[in-house]
Formats: sequence, C-alpha cells, structure tokens
Amino acid sequence: MKFSRNHQGVSLAELLVSVVIISVILVPIIGFYNSSLRQTSASNQKSRIKFLAEEEVEKFISIGYRDPSLECFATTGGNISFLERQEFLIKTNVVFIDPMTMDLPELYPVNEEDDTNFKRITVSVSRKDGMGGQVNLVYYKSP
Repeated sequence: MKFSRNHQGVSLAELLVSVVIISVILVPIIGFYNSSLRQTSASNQKSRIKFLAEEEVEKFISIGYRDPSLECFATTGGNISFLERQEFLIKTNVVFIDPMTMDLPELYPVNEEDDTNFKRITVSVSRKDGMGGQVNLVYYKSP
C-alpha cells in the first residue's frame, strides 16, 4: 500500500512551530550579545578613565618638588584644581603631609620654612555625566 501526498507548501501550523523554535533559540543569544556589548562598553570607559588618571600622575612625576603647580601653602585643603578633558573631569589635590603620620600636619605650612618636604598628590578622574565610575590615584613627592 502506497500513500501519496501532494505537498504544495507549508501549513500554517508548521510555520508557527518553526517560528517558535527559532525564537526560543535566538532570544537568549540576542540577550547575551546585548549584555556582552554593555560590559565591553563599561570596561572601555573604565580603562579610559584609568589611562587619563595615570597620564595626569605622570605629569606630576616629571616635574620638580618646588614647581609652581605643586604650590599648596597657607590652606589646609591644599591646592585643588579642576581640568575638563572631553567628557571627563580631572580633579587634582596637592597637600603637605607629615612623613611620620602620613596625614595633614597639625600646623599646616604657610611658607617654605615650615615645609614638611613631603606632598601627597591625589588625582581623581570621572566622567562628567557620572557614568563609568571614578579612579583615584595617589602619588607622594619629596625633594
């Protein structure tokens, strides 16, 4: 006995089953891809922020202890400066510190005679919009 069937196309039921199977397979893959893109973008932003902070610290490493940009007399808050570079904000804080306690001296220097001969330079870099975190690097400098 031979059964003969005339196939002239795909039934609606077969089409719906195929679409459901493809959807069940593709939806997780697309979700994973989207998540991967977000993580890559966040990682790139963090790397860029870290690179800018390292670049700024390198500038301070290359200059001398008595350079005018490291001047921080007469104010316990030290010398605070802000610099905008593209979508990033770079904050630099230079203060005298006591080499024994590694903290601000009790009597903060007001002139060169009171100099502790030890400065802490803190560089903070973040995006202006607050996305992507912040990197803080600290460098200590002496004459």
